[in-house]
Amino acid sequence: MLFVRFTDVAKEAFPNYERLPYEEALLLSTQVHQEAQQVNERFASEFRIFDDADQLVYKGTFHFGDTTYPNLYQQLKERIPRIRIRKEDATKKILLLENLERLTPESYKTMTTAATQQHPDMTHVSRLRRGQRRLVYGVSGVGLLLLGALFIVQLTQPDSPSNVRAASSGDWQPLYEEALNGKTDPLMQRLEKQKSWSNEQQQFLITQYVERQDYDQAVAVTNDPIDVETIIMQSKPFAKDRQKTLQAFQAVHPTDEGAFDLAILEKDYKRAVSIPDIEMTTARKEAKTRAYIALKDVTKAQESVKLVQDEQLKQQVVTLVQLDEEIQALEDQKRQLSEKTDKKELEKLNESLEAKQRQASSLL
Repeated sequence: MLFVRFTDVAKEAFPNYERLPYEEALLLSTQVHQEAQQVNERFASEFRIFDDADQLVYKGTFHFGDTTYPNLYQQLKERIPRIRIRKEDATKKILLLENLERLTPESYKTMTTAATQQHPDMTHVSRLRRGQRRLVYGVSGVGLLLLGALFIVQLTQPDSPSNVRAASSGDWQPLYEEALNGKTDPLMQRLEKQKSWSNEQQQFLITQYVERQDYDQAVAVTNDPIDVETIIMQSKPFAKDRQKTLQAFQAVHPTDEGAFDLAILEKDYKRAVSIPDIEMTTARKEAKTRAYIALKDVTKAQESVKLVQDEQLKQQVVTLVQLDEEIQALEDQKRQLSEKTDKKELEKLNESLEAKQRQASSLL
């Protein structure tokens, strides 16, 4: 069994940050890929593949809307054999390729770039369990209010038979109700006895561990510090002391993503944009664009905003470009006037130039 987690597909309906069964991830990503091709849209998203032991086996980037590969499988099939690995890890690569072959329907193996303009083999949809998608964490925040919906969600979602039985049994409901009233210890103790959790339960545990500054336990929930770091950045419980909380976590479990987010919180934009190869979520793409605006780096801001859906941010970049052009024109006039030593005209020009520069600085 393989699971895939996409980190930043720029579509609201797509289950970002969810470890989806490979077959479901293949279907959904292909649908989004086709839709992007039809409207000539391009955007990239990092993804990770985990085995049934929850071990990370592959990390890559898929370019939605690009015509190079018709689907995720064909990209993996071509790229994985090229990876240089140690001899002792060769078996892992072979096993990954075998699992991909076994789990991928034939229609996806033979799909061509031209064929992606049409719908994928929809007979494959029936093989996916209805309601298999899970909630996305990091959008509205992780807090005790989530627990009110958690009980209902687990009753309606076929996450796993054991989770559904546990959630629907009578002795769980009082624990959720107590947690809603601020008594979280009983629910934590019950969850800690389990070997696996739903995504909502993972969120709850991570949030509780971080609030108690038990960072090792928080990371142990998913074995990925980036999950914890993302929850700290995007969840409401940490809104008041987000920077302080992230600093403390980053000191114990440093990641490039954490360094980027911390630099953004500290408004050290030059350092933020200098950190390469980070896992780009929607929030980080927007933050990076804002950083370029703050730095008045017009070229980089224009490049960065192409990956952003926020219309207000796009308009800010448009305004930055216009102001930059006006500033350049004023500076050209200033140079010409300086040569003529027209002091009165030069003073007026300086006032206009300073006003434009202040306007550019106040965009954010």
